[in-house]
Amino acid sequence: MHMGSFIIALLALAAACKDSHSANAASATTSATKATTAAVPSAPAADSARAPARPPLTAEEKQFYREMAKQSFAYLTEYWQSNTGLVNATPDWTNTTMWDIGAQLLGFHAAKELGLLSQADYDARMTKTLGTLEKAPLYHGAAFDKLYNTKTGSISGEGRPGWSATDLGRFLLALKIIASRDPELAAQAERVARRNDFRQIVKNGYLQGQLIGSNGQPWTFQEGRIGYEQYVANGFAQWGADVRNALDVHKNAKPVTVMNVSLLSDTRQQDRLLSEPFILYGLELGMPADVASLAHSVLDAQEQRYKSDKQITMVSEDAVKVPPDYFYYYCVLCAHDQFHVETATGTEVEHPRWVSTKAVFGWNAIMPSDYTRAAVDYVSPAHDPNHGWSSGVMEGSRKSTDTYDVNTAAVLLEVALYQLRGGKPLIQDATVER
Repeated sequence: MHMGSFIIALLALAAACKDSHSANAASATTSATKATTAAVPSAPAADSARAPARPPLTAEEKQFYREMAKQSFAYLTEYWQSNTGLVNATPDWTNTTMWDIGAQLLGFHAAKELGLLSQADYDARMTKTLGTLEKAPLYHGAAFDKLYNTKTGSISGEGRPGWSATDLGRFLLALKIIASRDPELAAQAERVARRNDFRQIVKNGYLQGQLIGSNGQPWTFQEGRIGYEQYVANGFAQWGADVRNALDVHKNAKPVTVMNVSLLSDTRQQDRLLSEPFILYGLELGMPADVASLAHSVLDAQEQRYKSDKQITMVSEDAVKVPPDYFYYYCVLCAHDQFHVETATGTEVEHPRWVSTKAVFGWNAIMPSDYTRAAVDYVSPAHDPNHGWSSGVMEGSRKSTDTYDVNTAAVLLEVALYQLRGGKPLIQDATVER
């Protein structure tokens, strides 16, 4: 893989800059909800027929990923709350979701593996975070709530009470990865995972979310759509839950065409088919053939939009501080509408439209191609020498979103580790390249 002149220029820029990470992001109302779910009990076979050859990283590429990791780790350090061990979802918003906490756990793990955090400091930080989660209040005693205050560890009053099975799946998968790769943390990670009552969250092989309805009563609903559903169901499967229906990518699928690319739509409506779950699946678990095939098609549809409209397209969920919201889903397919943008609450909007940093680097890691390398060049203005990587750049103008968040930082740390492990998912043993 060769990432071109952008890496060389960026390395020169990074070498001349300080290592500080003083973010200037705005106050946030980031989402506590991700309407979907995921899959895999052990490392599955990848779709080797379409897997590209992965040449060794050059010395410049290794240095690039180390610099990316260093700057991303700075976010986790600066917005770490020592009282709880939780990290702010966005700089000025002292709240976090279970999805965010799963991200921070894997971000710290990557930082340790890359030598940015000593074993002693890593153990201290993780023990603090897990200790907070061992005693954090649960929603109705059944599951972790959707939103927690990072300074106190209490349920945040800013959120709508309830649990998100999608967020919990990401969190549970992170716990299992930590437990398997860091045996000294395994018992504590398991105690945290077992606080959730899977009998209430898993029904008939599917995942269930719960919110308080308009009548003040709990409202339980099936949660998860194709893409997210298969990824996050893996988090539950890793802890022994029977989520066989949620793991099956074809069970609720029907064929659909986007930009002349064959994809799968969800018969249950409310699709959110975008990059995020496939990238995380690839980085953390490695995809089974059926999921990998769909992932290739999701990426292909984005490339076809570029070929049609001459606009580099890499869509995902991201914090983007543009009214009317602060968190958006930019989908290949959302609610049966192609290349659709919606808010966290599902309201369709025309803007913002951006190229996602973590989608660009994630796809370039797991499915590299000439197109993903072109996207790497396109997203370069998202890099700031003082703040690291923003969530992306705006389509057309390439202006940075100027929005920084824990998920972008954590995924970039995972990408750096994946690349420096020779393209091996976290679930597999590998040596970090030096």
